[in-house]
Amino acid sequence: MKKIFIALTVACATLVFTGCENKLIIQQKGVISLEDFYQTDEHAESALVNVYYNAGRWLSNTMGTEAGWNECPILNPFEYASDDMFSAGENKADGVEGNQINAFWYDDSNSVITGSYHCYYMIINTCNQLLDHFAESADTPVKKRCVAEARVMRAYIHLLLAMGWNNPPLVDHVLAGDERPENVESQAYLLQWIADECDKALGDLKERSAATDKNGCIVITKGFCNAIKGKALMFKGDYAGAKTALKAVIDSGKYQLVPSEKMSSLYHTSGDGSTESVFELNLVYASTVDGFYQRTQPNFKMLWGWRSSRVRLPDGEGTELPGEGPWGWCNPSKKFVDTILENDGYDSARRKAWIKSFDEVLYEMPYSTDKDCPTLEDKEKDSYRGIYDKAGLYGHVGYFMWKRLYRNEDRTNDANVQWNMLVMRYAEVLLMYAECCAQTNTDLASGLAALNEVQTRAQAKHKSTECTLAEVQKEKFLECWLEGSRFPDLVRWGLAEKELKDNGKYLPNFCDAMFSKGEAKHRGYIDESDATWCTTTHPDMGFKKEKHSYFPIPFAEKNVNPNIKDWNAQ
Repeated sequence: MKKIFIALTVACATLVFTGCENKLIIQQKGVISLEDFYQTDEHAESALVNVYYNAGRWLSNTMGTEAGWNECPILNPFEYASDDMFSAGENKADGVEGNQINAFWYDDSNSVITGSYHCYYMIINTCNQLLDHFAESADTPVKKRCVAEARVMRAYIHLLLAMGWNNPPLVDHVLAGDERPENVESQAYLLQWIADECDKALGDLKERSAATDKNGCIVITKGFCNAIKGKALMFKGDYAGAKTALKAVIDSGKYQLVPSEKMSSLYHTSGDGSTESVFELNLVYASTVDGFYQRTQPNFKMLWGWRSSRVRLPDGEGTELPGEGPWGWCNPSKKFVDTILENDGYDSARRKAWIKSFDEVLYEMPYSTDKDCPTLEDKEKDSYRGIYDKAGLYGHVGYFMWKRLYRNEDRTNDANVQWNMLVMRYAEVLLMYAECCAQTNTDLASGLAALNEVQTRAQAKHKSTECTLAEVQKEKFLECWLEGSRFPDLVRWGLAEKELKDNGKYLPNFCDAMFSKGEAKHRGYIDESDATWCTTTHPDMGFKKEKHSYFPIPFAEKNVNPNIKDWNAQ
């Protein structure tokens, strides 16, 4: 399945030594001149490798931008703005950039927003390097396929920009040094352009051979192309067009939901190349290849781990936790916990795969003291495990994020991350299709079947009997948790003001009475004594439709380009 991708460096062909004899004008070895490079099938494939390489790198982290290196651009700006997680950390002074977005008191210098925006355009630039040279002259199947894959990647990144910034610049060529792009005329125009780009690419793309074809989900295929087209048209409000594109993915028969018992493997190494993967960015560990660290999510594993400075991590034989000392910036929100328990039930496959309860962590995961604590009663009195900090876990309600938690299986021998980055999965396709059926009031039986397929796999207690928008909205909230879809969905549904009005206003601590109150046994409880601190410190916080429906263009960008403006200042 996996292949090592190494980018080809394009450099000048000669070194010129001014003032020396011609003998000293020596041709440099191992490079290709720019004039000679963009010619052959091999050159097109090398340029495409660079597209995938940079997409993997710049969607993974903001390392290399002036904004920093902690964040994951494909997820963090959208998730911090959602109501399905608490942007936490050790305390109120930690993880400030994420908290600013979560509580809507950020400005146009926020590093998460700035870094993500810049990373998106760096990926687009790489795509344009290939497309500028090959799009008009592609005269072989290989060149045409490379153009098509780069075209869809560029369209996908523009889709992220449209969801996050409304009508940012559409950049369809390599910019000259003096070019200053302007905002695209409207979000609708950009979304239609994305769909049209997918149409141009579709005929030259390969199809995944079967749901078990692992190689067929680490490259851009017809399936991913149709999924992106469908998503773009759905955000535009063209639900009929979106439904047609998404139905093509379903009818292809190339994708299947993984079984209930394998849900926990999604977004982890054991789930790479699964039947559910429509597209993922392939990551292969090779200690001899430079730059592997920059192509991974190096600090994402720390940001979204359990706060080890406050809770004892399971460290017994067979533990799934590497114990690297993570920072606890992502905890399930109370709204999400309450909803999944009510809708799915405590014993559902999805609840177990997405979140873990305090008792599960304490009593069902392995600790090195288990040999001395063989019974539940012994473990309840074991002071080695539990939330040992008296203040408890900040921004926490007693359930731990499990879905995207970095685990031992995801670790290389030098602690790097080795999981693939799952960009689109079949469950999202099914739910988008079900929504389009509900929005158009057509093919409702087919839409209900798609909705039920996701619910059945989840083992949800609630199973829809009608394909309605409300049913799809609830299901997507649960199924696509921590996948970057919730905030953009709320905005396009017109529900952001209602659902996000309390974001950041409630950040309780979850404590263990053994350590906070000196009790003889572990007992978890929510401490709300300082849960509303943010409302006092930042009285102007809170989602405002006219201000927070989309992110601002970074100040650093507007400072050098007077042609570009925020979506709400045009």
